[in-house]
Amino acid sequence: MSFKRFLDMYNPKYFIQNQMWQYRSPKGPAIHTFVSSDGTAIGMFQGNRGARPELDFRVKILQPREDAKPFLLPHDEWVVDVLLKAQHYKSEIIQILDYYLDFYENCTPFASLEDRDKYSPTTVQIIEERFAGISVPGTISIGGLAIILELFCLCEKQNPGAHQFKLALQWTKECVLGGRDFKNVLNLVIRHREY
Repeated sequence: MSFKRFLDMYNPKYFIQNQMWQYRSPKGPAIHTFVSSDGTAIGMFQGNRGARPELDFRVKILQPREDAKPFLLPHDEWVVDVLLKAQHYKSEIIQILDYYLDFYENCTPFASLEDRDKYSPTTVQIIEERFAGISVPGTISIGGLAIILELFCLCEKQNPGAHQFKLALQWTKECVLGGRDFKNVLNLVIRHREY
């Protein structure tokens, strides 16, 4: 994923030497910075929660604009993004959600800091090749969505017994299929209520 064409577009305070930076604890560069085909930078930053806080990470987004600042990606944003895409590509979005539900079941959390430091996304190329035609103005590129979903799968798997993200994937699929109300999904991803 080449991002050289976007380098002059990022806020230079938050994108330094091809890495996203944050200035709140911990101050410094991202563990990893990935750039999607639409120029959205996606950074993994050190977290501090869960069963293994030293392996925890947070996902931040930086848009390719000179005034943009990194922000934590709330779960409701990826859900809305997927539902917007599903208005035009229902079958394909169902396939993508099924793919990540399967990925979730089969992925393993990082065993060490070294594992996390060597990490490279494994699903992006597959998703970009299979679903290259999915493009909806105002939404994240399909490659960017793939990175985000893969990272969220890995992050949740760090915490035994956690299931909110997996449930959000399932419920979003059910919503696309018409079997679940949109409000149920939003309550899950915003208020952490399952009903």
